[in-house]
Amino acid sequence: MARILIVDDDRQICETLAEILSDEGFEVEYVLSGEEALQKIDAGNYDVVITDLLMPRVDGMEILSHVKRTKPKTQVIMITAFATIENAVEAMKRGASDYIAKPFKINEIQASIRRVLEEAKFRDEFLSAPRDVEAELETTLKVLANPIRRNALKVIEAEGRISFSRILGKLQVDDPTKLSFHLRQLKEAQLVDQNASKEYFVTARGRRALRVLKELAASL
Repeated sequence: MARILIVDDDRQICETLAEILSDEGFEVEYVLSGEEALQKIDAGNYDVVITDLLMPRVDGMEILSHVKRTKPKTQVIMITAFATIENAVEAMKRGASDYIAKPFKINEIQASIRRVLEEAKFRDEFLSAPRDVEAELETTLKVLANPIRRNALKVIEAEGRISFSRILGKLQVDDPTKLSFHLRQLKEAQLVDQNASKEYFVTARGRRALRVLKELAASL
């Protein structure tokens, strides 16, 4: 079962999350400072680090940078107050797998953990894929490793032309800012584009990527 490290200077948050996630079978540890987190990360291997963004001395962004530098396979979920959503989106650009705004519901944490673990599994499957498939996926792996972006691409392909609000409804994503970030990543990777009515559609490159993903799934 996955190992999870929780980092927050609020003991109650740490204890509550640790108890709930342990009951689900995860191996969970928690620390109350960024300094302790860095020591734990250096000393062991975690599948997921859940860290508060704003903490004294060593904050969540520093923890993220340390994880990406020393334990790149570890997934990082950022917890942030609503006022720091912009910073959380910046953290995702720097390599965080997801962010959750306070006050959060426990099912949001659970869903996020499932998503980032799925993303890690996708990366592992990619590394074991045949070389010809790997070559096709090389330029889009980082984008499509995220399950929200994969599902968005599939929804857009199925609909042909679709608005932002309809994508939001079909994916049941609660945070429009988060979906906007993911769609922007797909657009920057030239997997989707928008027409004059701001509707999203899959590009030729996106259709090719979807075909390759199907081939990859069939070969594993």
